Amino acid sequence: MVEFNGYLSGEAKRYFEKRAVVFGQKIVFSSLLVFFPLIFILSLKSNNWSIVGMYSLSFPLMYLITLIPKSKKERKKIIPKRIYTEENCIICVADSYSESKLIEDVKVVFDCGEYYDIRFYFGNMSEKYICQKSLLTNGTIEEFERLFEGKIKRRSE
Repeated sequence: MVEFNGYLSGEAKRYFEKRAVVFGQKIVFSSLLVFFPLIFILSLKSNNWSIVGMYSLSFPLMYLITLIPKSKKERKKIIPKRIYTEENCIICVADSYSESKLIEDVKVVFDCGEYYDIRFYFGNMSEKYICQKSLLTNGTIEEFERLFEGKIKRRSE
């Protein structure tokens, strides 16, 4: 078992917060794009173009909503405080959620110096798996890297 225990800090925390905002923007934007053809077709059938106009105005509005800064208390609730492996799963726990993914679903692990950024395949994506190396409390870095052998890419940012 490999375990990272404690709240992210420094560069890892800044990266996580930025990634969480971008991830949220992508989800909002993708869902808006998926529903646009449906709204367009319904507008054609009902000959009510105001629906398309209102929907089009929701693009910038939803984008702006994702940019509203969260309070320090809200940010702390979503920052991972424990990430650990158990059998063939990797589990992420924060104050407001717990999430589990299969290790085999990991696409790539970026070694960013101070932390690892674990990415999953499309359809199983998560922005939460940021493992700060200084928070390693159980296992070793070598053991962690063995779990993801062949999937680790070094990043120099």
